[in-house]
Amino acid sequence: MTDESSPPSEGEPTRIAVIEDDKILLSLLGRLLRKQPDFEFVGAWPCPEKALEELPATKPDIVIVDLNLPVMSGDVCIRKLSPLLPDTAFVVLTVHGTEEHVFRALRAGASGYLLKSSPPTEILFGLRSIREGGAALSPAVASMVISKFRTPLGQRDDTAEILPKLSPREQQLLELLAAGRAPKEAASDLNLSYETVRGYLKKIYQKLHVRSQTEAVVKFLSCRPADSP
Repeated sequence: MTDESSPPSEGEPTRIAVIEDDKILLSLLGRLLRKQPDFEFVGAWPCPEKALEELPATKPDIVIVDLNLPVMSGDVCIRKLSPLLPDTAFVVLTVHGTEEHVFRALRAGASGYLLKSSPPTEILFGLRSIREGGAALSPAVASMVISKFRTPLGQRDDTAEILPKLSPREQQLLELLAAGRAPKEAASDLNLSYETVRGYLKKIYQKLHVRSQTEAVVKFLSCRPADSP
C-alpha cells in the first residue's frame, strides 16, 4: 500500500476510526488516511473489546473493521457497535473475499466490503463513496453480490411483499444504485437535487428496514427477478 493524496473537500473532514490487529497494515492505513485533507484519523483499536468500550466516545463517521480479530470476529463487533453508533458507517477491510464472509458482514450491518489487496486509490474511493451515502464494494465483491441476488424468475415468492412498498421513483433510484451509480450521479440522471435523492434513500431505508445503501440494494436485488430490465 502506497500513499495517495487528494484535494481537500468542502465541509468538515470525515472522521475515521480503525479496528485492526495487524500493526503493519494499521501503520500503513494511518499514514494513508492522515495524508487526506478530507479525512481525520481519530484512532485505532487492535482488539474489539477495547473498541466497544472506548470507540463510541469518538463518534466517528466511518469505522474500518478487520474480520479476523482476536476473541471476537469483525462481523460480531459491527453488530455490537452498530446500536451504539447509529449514525456511523462500518466498512470491512479484509483478506477474505468468500461469499460466506461477505454476506455475514453485510447482514451484520456493514455498508462496505473492501479487500486488503485493493490499491489505496480503491480504498479511498470506497470511503468517499460511503461519505456521500453510497456503497464501498471491491469490484470482485460487487460482482458476487449482484450475481448472488439475480434470482431467476419464479424462484422467489417475497417479491410481492417488498417491491410494492417502494414507489416507482424509489425503484428507479435503486436500479441506478444497483448499476453502480453514486447517489449524486443518480440525482443528475433523474434530474433531481442531491437532497431530494437523500430524502428518497431515507424513505427506502425505513420501508426495507435497512441502515445503508448497500443493504438496500442487496435487498432490492434479492426481490427482483433476474429477467427484469
